[in-house]
Amino acid sequence: MKFNYLLLLSFILTSSFAYSNPEADSVSMGTGYANDVFYSLENGVVKTAERNTWDIGFYTTKWSAGIVINGGTGTKLVTYENGDTASWNAIDTTGMATWKQLNNSDIFWEEGAFNRNSLDHPDYGWGVYNMVTHDVVGDSIYILTLSNGVVKKLWIKNKNSVNNTYTFVFSDLFGVRDQREVLDVTPYEDKLFVYYNFTTKEIIDREPAQNSWDLLFSRYSATVYDLEGNPSPYPVVGVLSNEGVLANKHYPVGENYRDWSSKLLEDVKSQIGHDWKYFDMNTFSYSIEDSTVYFVQNLKGDVYKFVPTYFSGTSEGKTVFTKELISLVSIEETLTSDNKMSIVPNPATNQIRITVSGLSSSPTEVHIYDLAGKEVFNTKKAIADGQLELKLDHFQSGLYLVRLATEGQIFTQKLIIR
Repeated sequence: MKFNYLLLLSFILTSSFAYSNPEADSVSMGTGYANDVFYSLENGVVKTAERNTWDIGFYTTKWSAGIVINGGTGTKLVTYENGDTASWNAIDTTGMATWKQLNNSDIFWEEGAFNRNSLDHPDYGWGVYNMVTHDVVGDSIYILTLSNGVVKKLWIKNKNSVNNTYTFVFSDLFGVRDQREVLDVTPYEDKLFVYYNFTTKEIIDREPAQNSWDLLFSRYSATVYDLEGNPSPYPVVGVLSNEGVLANKHYPVGENYRDWSSKLLEDVKSQIGHDWKYFDMNTFSYSIEDSTVYFVQNLKGDVYKFVPTYFSGTSEGKTVFTKELISLVSIEETLTSDNKMSIVPNPATNQIRITVSGLSSSPTEVHIYDLAGKEVFNTKKAIADGQLELKLDHFQSGLYLVRLATEGQIFTQKLIIR
């Protein structure tokens, strides 16, 4: 009988997925798109953060030199073209109106406005990597226009890659009193970026942990095209994917379309982006592009169908959408390698005993999901001597996923109920 159940389990996991029901949800960025909203497909809104609290942001990975601007608030950046860093005390703005505006990439998080002049390694745009010291040494002056119209000159002097610190100086455009900052990125390495405000001269910690969210509802600068196909940067409102979150777009398709694997899932931050909506001049309101479906693979590996259904515009900054768990891609990767947790009997009928090696007595969250990914049971119990018992006499026959959360650890195991 054990052999037959293993065959059954293998068949279920490799056959077509039993889809969950679409779930309607919404995110509000506030009047005038005042906030960024970090969102988890599994857990909903993770954090809402004011957008106008920062001017530039530093990508936190130690061996990177990505620096972004707050394009969503209208912050502007140009490279000083009338000299190099030796001109710091003698800025000449002749011709500045014609200097090229630098904007963040809307494809890659790491490629910020300060990196747009990059010639590839070892030149990162704002500075050049030193093979001996492993520092990036700044070789450019920048003119930064803040969202309030104040203009600053800025020199990113150095990034110490080993210690993950940035040193930069700034002042008013023709100021004589420089402000010097040494920003230690290390405490923020679990975030995507750490930020700086030039008005308050403060480091801004505004993001949740990077592994806690999938999508960012935000106002940002994107490349848009006019009627003649000419590209230009423009502030837009849309949905960005976290780094490592994959997505693809399918158009035109029907509302029941679920073939997510027919196209490559891509690690592109604007795969969902902003053009799923358009402003209808007849109704003076936003309409949603018909027959458009997105599929998003979160950091766990689970795939969701994501369909925007409504956008309010500036009054609320509200996006309404449906999400549907399509594939528990992470089941086998997560479960088959975990030998710390066991369930007996398995297959079970009306009661099971769960044993987790290495645990003694701790409050434990127990979640049970059906094959479609829908949570069908949850409780919080004390685990005694690494064991706890559950009655399952109200469960229907089928395959389930049991997940325990205790002592900062997650344990998962498959369960068959007869």
